[in-house]
Amino acid sequence: MVRTGFSSTMHGFAFANTWKLQEAERQHIHEQFIAYFVGRRFLGLLGVLLAPPIIRLLRRWLICHLSPVYGLCGGMCFAALDFYVHGYDLSPFRGQNTNDHPAYGTSLRRYIWDRQLDSLVSDSARFLVWLVFLSYVPSVWPFRGGTRWLLAQSRREWIRLKTYLDAGKPVPIGLVRATRNVFENHQVLAVGYKETDDIHGTIFVYDPNCPDSESSMHLEFGLRALNGRESCRTEAPLRGFFCETYSPSDPSEVVVAGASDLAQVSGCSGTAD
Repeated sequence: MVRTGFSSTMHGFAFANTWKLQEAERQHIHEQFIAYFVGRRFLGLLGVLLAPPIIRLLRRWLICHLSPVYGLCGGMCFAALDFYVHGYDLSPFRGQNTNDHPAYGTSLRRYIWDRQLDSLVSDSARFLVWLVFLSYVPSVWPFRGGTRWLLAQSRREWIRLKTYLDAGKPVPIGLVRATRNVFENHQVLAVGYKETDDIHGTIFVYDPNCPDSESSMHLEFGLRALNGRESCRTEAPLRGFFCETYSPSDPSEVVVAGASDLAQVSGCSGTAD
């Protein structure tokens, strides 16, 4: 068993990953996914030629699937890791319970939002590519998509992840579930692992959906699919995961602003990924 120094109950936020987005924020996320879907980084020249009808279709799809109550899981994981990497004490900013969200306009709320955008810039394309391969690319030769494609990719990511964790470095990871809705996928922070054998393993994570506790993901690398079970969620099974592109950011502006952020509490209800 391998553990890093990151503790979910000490270095993670105590408030839950439930946020009420402003309309401008929802639109920003819309544009982020549209840019990656029709831009050269995803569909190349074909994306440029087909951009108008694809954009219209994608806008309708995003409006239906992106709820006003949305998760900032990537931002929370990146922000918590930033505090940990820079050696700042997170305790004044953790909150006391799941409802202590920093209010819109406070420095901590802005910082988490900015880090959410950083996580999307880094990995939106990969979430979309994996979703397409899982749900729309045939599994038969010569396409070889579906769950087998995600299984092969996840095996390689498992090796990468263990290398990071063996070196004591927590890693944000993207989770791809058995769903056609990209917003039902998730981001967590891997903080340790246990390898039972060549087929079975466990990843210990800070999951913003289950705050103030350590969550885990139990992995079974099957013949045709990765069968993953998340302790924090039991609906759609986990079909793939990848190490995200993380670059540390300095949260000193939040530290200077102090814990006054949490004096303004925005109450949210509902759950989000």
